[in-house]
Amino acid sequence: MSSLPRIRPVLAIIPKSLRISIVLLLLTFALHTRRIAAQTQPANASNSCAKFGDAFQDSNDLVMLQAYRSAISGLIDQEDFKQLECIADSIRSNKARFAGGFWQLRSFYRGASDIQGHATEEDWRTRIEHLQKWSTANPKSITARVSLAEAYINFAWHARGSGMGDTVTDSGWKLFGQRIDQARKTLEDASSLPSRCPEWYSAMLQVAKAQGWDIDKATQLLKQATALAPDYYYNYRSLAIYMLPKWEGQDGEASRFAEDSANRLGGTEGDILYFQIATGIVCACDEPEFIRMSWPRLQKGYEALEKQYGASVSMLNSFALMATKNGDSVAADTAFKRIGDNFDKEEWVTQDFFNQMKTWASQFAPHEARSRKIKQEAEANALSPAGPQYQTKVEQALARILQECTKGADDRSQFELMIQVGGDGIAKDAWMPHPTGVGNCVLKNVYDSSVKKKALFKRPPHADYWIKLALNPGVSVATK
Repeated sequence: MSSLPRIRPVLAIIPKSLRISIVLLLLTFALHTRRIAAQTQPANASNSCAKFGDAFQDSNDLVMLQAYRSAISGLIDQEDFKQLECIADSIRSNKARFAGGFWQLRSFYRGASDIQGHATEEDWRTRIEHLQKWSTANPKSITARVSLAEAYINFAWHARGSGMGDTVTDSGWKLFGQRIDQARKTLEDASSLPSRCPEWYSAMLQVAKAQGWDIDKATQLLKQATALAPDYYYNYRSLAIYMLPKWEGQDGEASRFAEDSANRLGGTEGDILYFQIATGIVCACDEPEFIRMSWPRLQKGYEALEKQYGASVSMLNSFALMATKNGDSVAADTAFKRIGDNFDKEEWVTQDFFNQMKTWASQFAPHEARSRKIKQEAEANALSPAGPQYQTKVEQALARILQECTKGADDRSQFELMIQVGGDGIAKDAWMPHPTGVGNCVLKNVYDSSVKKKALFKRPPHADYWIKLALNPGVSVATK
């Protein structure tokens, strides 16, 4: 239980209602590790390691992932290297995942190489000392070396800070470079070990970004990574981030890479990968590269991900953010309702922004849902046997009004008009998705005819008939 004090900073930010569950979970973890230590048969120990992550499966993975990382961090502090090796070997060979498709291996390394809360220089040096001991005690351990390398990377960013480059001190840049060099050397030394690990490539891609490698060189590294583990999506995501213009890429490069990678993998797995890459590109900021990605494919990828790996609060937060970025209030509102109050700070940065988007979605979703239903009905009517002929009649009925409204208008851009025609030919409802000056004029005439109970149109194929029109004021329309 000596690891419990180290999770207090985490508990401080977790709602009180969840704290008891976490403490009970950690008690379970302590008993679980004691049982593993008591095992005398290698097969039994291996089975226990394989089930290590089961105690952390929970509907709120935002809390459980932190608890899992804290448990791994506790084993590092205790220098229980045998247990660490057993867990890592098991989850790597079994490709164990949490709900939402999160690899347990990735969470293992985050727990081993990072420090939750506000770590001091002393905290970092202590962590690295533990990892160095592990590497010395197990010189052939790929897990120990990758953990140490990633700790050097995190320690480097600790020295640099999270601000813009011009805010970093000279000493900060110097320490950053030295520690990244240590990470690279550790990884290069580990490359000759008999065992291989997909996270080795993730760590080296972090080195590539920190040292400003050429994109082509980083891409070659990814090819090696995918040859070993084509489904370890973190490596794809790391390269996509590096391809953003704020790093070493060009506009459109990251989104094309995501599409090409997903297409090469193909099928459902490709769609899932597309979404997983996007989780690294989307942010609560102005990032134009994300908008270049296909929203329909992202939705498809998320649906496939949840179907295959189960629901995840963390992934739901990512999906909700993507929906807001695409202006899809319906998808966002559905996601927000499932998220509830389980706000993910890594995605939204501030709870104010989360609440703002949640309110926006709840206000606009009902109107957008109705609009979509109307459009679907109008499109179905257009495809019916009588649809094309009736649409022509409606366009002819509006021709004179359109011509009158166009006179003297500066903006003659095309607009879309939705009209619901009653069984008697009188307009019952009408609206425009994107209003224009000419469109508003046409819409007013339609409304006036409705108020006066004037049958502006011929009788439709059936009552309450929705029709979608694309009207172009710039093209002469002859009244027939």
